[in-house]
Amino acid sequence: MKPLSVFFILWIVFLTPCRTAESAKSEETPDGAAAEGTGTSNLPPDPFGDVTLTAKAPDFTRKVDRTRGTFVIEAKEGTYVPGSHFANWAWTLKAPRWGNYYAGLIYDSVRPKLGVQLKVGNEATLKSYAPRTNPVGENPPLVLGTVYLPATGEYPMTLLTGDQSNVPAFNVKGIHFRPAPESEPHGQSIDGTVQLDAKSATTYAEALRYEPKPEKNCLGFWKLEEDWAEWVFDVSVPGKFEVVLHYGSGAGDVGNRAAILLNEHTLEFDIADTGGFQNWKELKLGTVELNTKGVNKLAIVPVALKGKALMDVQKVMLHPVK
Repeated sequence: MKPLSVFFILWIVFLTPCRTAESAKSEETPDGAAAEGTGTSNLPPDPFGDVTLTAKAPDFTRKVDRTRGTFVIEAKEGTYVPGSHFANWAWTLKAPRWGNYYAGLIYDSVRPKLGVQLKVGNEATLKSYAPRTNPVGENPPLVLGTVYLPATGEYPMTLLTGDQSNVPAFNVKGIHFRPAPESEPHGQSIDGTVQLDAKSATTYAEALRYEPKPEKNCLGFWKLEEDWAEWVFDVSVPGKFEVVLHYGSGAGDVGNRAAILLNEHTLEFDIADTGGFQNWKELKLGTVELNTKGVNKLAIVPVALKGKALMDVQKVMLHPVK
């Protein structure tokens, strides 16, 4: 053999890696799994590996009615005028009380989607696309946005649809109104305090409502024992909190009693006369522990209404307890 050929063979042998028992074991690992102790793998990362379930705050200890204060204007109460490539509905809305509402479309559809536009009074037009509905079971209303009704009484209401909308392919059944808060609640402040103003409450009510006048800025007209208010708010740092109610009560309204429902906690209290509905007083109701990071809920519900009105509520404060 020539010297050059010998040199070439030795060079090939030198560059070929040795197949040790350890490497053989690694190659025999099924499905490309990582070798023990190496922490490596050729499998793609799990896209849901870091996803954790969001903790849910416990429910109230008492039943509440979140349908109270809702109302529906049915399609048959209005007039329908078809066009070549659109259709118009028209109603007269009789508002039972003033306030902010979620407006939702009740309909059935087998179409992929259809453009809709709702206008109530002088409010801005609410625009959306109505997707295909589920043919099995009842579909919730399609929320188009919020509508503010500044007073009780009558309002013109119109619905424009992008095609015929009283036919099997797309059938309007009515407009659904549900109480809505007038603003979003503040998040938990840097010092841990949670402030729940009256305007950020949802009033599930027929009389109770938010009163926006500067001298009031409160929940008022609490004349019915079935009416109640709820705040939905975020807690970024759970812990113990002192619950403080800022309220006013008129002269002669004695014997009223209410409860604050805060997740699984219930705090009942007597409502003392403060000398006037806008004569605000603080009432410390005790300390509770909130263990859920994220969405929490607080409600005020009447327990006994003996006077003309339960009380006016300016705000509820949650002060962290160190």
